[in-house]
Amino acid sequence: MPTLLVLRHAAAQSFAGQDHARALTEHGRREAEIAGRAVAAVDPPDGALVSAAQRARETFAIARDHGGFSAEAQVLDDLYGGDVAAVLAAVAAHAGTTRTLLLVGHQPWCATLIEMLTGARVRMDTGAVASLQAGPSWDALDPQWCALQWFGAPRTLAAVARGPR
Repeated sequence: MPTLLVLRHAAAQSFAGQDHARALTEHGRREAEIAGRAVAAVDPPDGALVSAAQRARETFAIARDHGGFSAEAQVLDDLYGGDVAAVLAAVAAHAGTTRTLLLVGHQPWCATLIEMLTGARVRMDTGAVASLQAGPSWDALDPQWCALQWFGAPRTLAAVARGPR
């Protein structure tokens, strides 16, 4: 079964000329580093769909660099303001043969997608990651087949990223 990783973008500037152009803060860059190392330690993605917003693109780039995984990002406008239906359509259209797909996006669709597919309610703070067993296929994600495998807020992910002592 495929694995779907949902990463909410890391902490970003409160204001910018356009919302789409908000960049990560220093705190956000640290969150993205932690998320990348934690994801790589558990289940490195081999594909990624990333919102076109600057904060999401930066989150992905930093996470990939610090996690050391090689997934290439497909940057999609539909994930910027997307609702869950747009996100599911993007997954169906772009996931292909990916085994572990990383979605980098925004609230409220991150938490809504997880709840719709698994029934689990999670608090998707900036830099939080959820791993879902997805199925039966990318173009037919069905709540009867999906399950929340793990969830981590940035503080929890920091412990995973450090590894055993």
